[in-house]
Formats: sequence, structure tokens, C-alpha cells
Amino acid sequence: MTEQRPPEYPTLQHYQPSPFILPDSHYDAALADRAVTFIENLRHTKGKWAGKRFWLLPWQEQIIRDVFGIVKENGIRDLFGILRPDNTRQFHMAYIEIPKKNGKSELAAAIALYLLFGDNEPAAEVYGAAADRSQASIVYEVAARMIALCPALQRCKQIPSTKRIVNYANAGFYQVLSAEVGTKHGLNVSGLVFDELHAQPNRKLWDVLTNGSGDARTQPLFVTIT
Repeated sequence: MTEQRPPEYPTLQHYQPSPFILPDSHYDAALADRAVTFIENLRHTKGKWAGKRFWLLPWQEQIIRDVFGIVKENGIRDLFGILRPDNTRQFHMAYIEIPKKNGKSELAAAIALYLLFGDNEPAAEVYGAAADRSQASIVYEVAARMIALCPALQRCKQIPSTKRIVNYANAGFYQVLSAEVGTKHGLNVSGLVFDELHAQPNRKLWDVLTNGSGDARTQPLFVTIT
């Protein structure tokens, strides 16, 4: 029997795209649904919700639909001269600030896993960073547990000693980083989940990581949850 969303669980009613949507962008419901469906097939890993489906709260679903569903139309013409949207994400950075004990690590891990497994990015390079490697490892541990609870994702390889998850299907990986700025140049970042940004002594690490993809990635996404 298919697991159903509990009737008492709040849902997002009448989604409206972010007011920051640009005139040359549009909301693609199929792309947004893909991200929402992926995340809602993951499971919580801690406390009373452990093992239960990750049904998104309204504010969480709003963020996911805005980030993954609002895409640009750059007016690319195909071989027949027909104008086609290129459907790359409008938003490449998302700053999420929420009170403690509201599922920050779970949402961060879910986004990281979608960027690795569901975003159709060849050779995805998704990184987890924080003020120190121990803090960044918290999201990794949640992501690893989510994989253990989701049979469809278990064909990947987890390397706990280096805090790395390898997705053989797209030759991609998720990797926890230390906080040393000097070793981060040259990374080809497709996705970044930055935990506790407010604890950074300066913006050097953020700048190195968010400037690391250059033109090699068409739609990199940098998310900080603090």
C-alpha cells in the first residue's frame, strides 16, 4: 500500500512563485514537482519523526518550489527557428534562516541528496561546508542515514572515513569539506550546502566555493541554512 500523507499534516495551499521572479522567468511545475517528490520520498532520521516520510512543511515546500521550479527563458532558438526556453534555474543562491530544532539539518541533507541524485547534473560535485569539518559532518550523517532508509538510493557508495557519497549513475559525489580556504581553489562546484554561515570568521571560504564553478556549470546552486 502506498504511504499517504497524514490528513492532519499541514500542506502548502495555493503556491505563488517568489515575488523576486524575473520578467523573463517562469514557474515550471514539473521541475518543482520533481524536486518535491524526491524529497518527500526520503525519510526523517531523528527523534519522534525518525523513519517517517519527509512530508514537506508549507514553508519548506515554498522554498523548494521557488528554487527548483523558477527557471529562465533565454530565448534559445532550435534547429527549426522556434524559440525555446533554456530552463536553467533563475536562483543560484538561497539563504535560509530558521530557529533551532526546526529540521535544518534534515532539509539541508535532502537538498544535497537531490543535487547529487535527482538534478540531472553530469558528474555532479556537491559539497558540504561549515565553520569546521565536524559541523559540516552533521549534514553528511543525516544524508547517509536518509540513504540507508531509501532503497532506491542504496546503489551509491558511502565512504565514512572521508565523509563522501559517490553516485555511480552520474559519476558524481557529495563531499564534506574542512574549513581551510587555501585547499578549496579549483573545485568544480555544482552544488553547495553551507551550514551555520553566521559562524564564519569572514567570507573567504564562501567566496572561494561559490566562485569555483565558473562557466563549467550551467545552473550551480549554493544554499546556506543557518
